[in-house]
Amino acid sequence: MKTKKQNFSILIWKMAIGSTLSWELSKLLGSNHPYLAPLTVILCLQSTIDKTVQRSIQRVIGTMIGISVIVLIARHMSISGWSLGLLILLGCFITQWLKFDKAVIYQVALTILFVFVLEHQTKHYAIDRMTDTLVGVVVAVLIQLIWFRLIFKKRQGG
Repeated sequence: MKTKKQNFSILIWKMAIGSTLSWELSKLLGSNHPYLAPLTVILCLQSTIDKTVQRSIQRVIGTMIGISVIVLIARHMSISGWSLGLLILLGCFITQWLKFDKAVIYQVALTILFVFVLEHQTKHYAIDRMTDTLVGVVVAVLIQLIWFRLIFKKRQGG
């Protein structure tokens, strides 16, 4: 049985490797905001493959809903606290209406916050946010799968 210290060490290695790989892959794909991919890796890595996949799905759905609200509505609004609050209210209630859980609501709110503010500055943030989120999700899940395979193989003596 692994100690808590060993589990933390494994998590640290997974985050470091996943952050490195996802950053470089995002840069290779032309992202102007490659830090978004490691952010996704860090947020999505969980204690099991199933939990990582679940968190990854929540992150992708929340990002898609948040970007959709921004693309459809926010481009016609000026940046202010009132506009931001209205967009978060709308996006999160849409998420609740679609019967997604609290984790997706948080992702929607974060995506709306960052895309609303940063898209006005760079014009590529929304696309990078979606692409880099997908890169981070894929890397997080692959790291979990590879780690699981290595551990499973080790336990079977192969």
